[in-house]
Formats: sequence, C-alpha cells, structure tokens
Amino acid sequence: MNETQACSEEDDVSMWLIFEEPPAFPNQYVARRYCSCMETGEFVVGDTLADVRAKLPPGLMRLERSSHDEPSLRESWL
Repeated sequence: MNETQACSEEDDVSMWLIFEEPPAFPNQYVARRYCSCMETGEFVVGDTLADVRAKLPPGLMRLERSSHDEPSLRESWL
C-alpha cells in the first residue's frame, strides 16, 4: 500500500502544509497534503498564497505558525 492509499478522505489526521518557494517550485507557493506525518503526493500550486488557499478543500481550519516551523512553511491547515 502506498502513502496515498493509506490516507482516506475521512482521515482526521490529514493536513495541508503551504510552503513558499520550495526548491521544486521557485517563485510559487505549494500546498502538500500529509497524512499521519507522511506526505501523500497530493499537492496544489499557485503564484500567490491566496491562489493556493483557494485551491484547498473547503472546511479546513488554519493553524498558527510555530517558532519551530521551517522558514519556508507559511501555513498549516487541518
């Protein structure tokens, strides 16, 4: 079973992390879906933070940044 199959749509530990200018996407924002601390391979890309936010599934809640977050991590959504 791969990581994407291990996480269902109803999984309550699924979260989206939004990164600013990750190496694979310079000058863009990328939201990557994680499930049980594992990347699922699902992602959305946008030119601005607002572009990526608009592409996230409805009903998510934004978490505040932590001082321990890496600098490129802009937001986390549950």
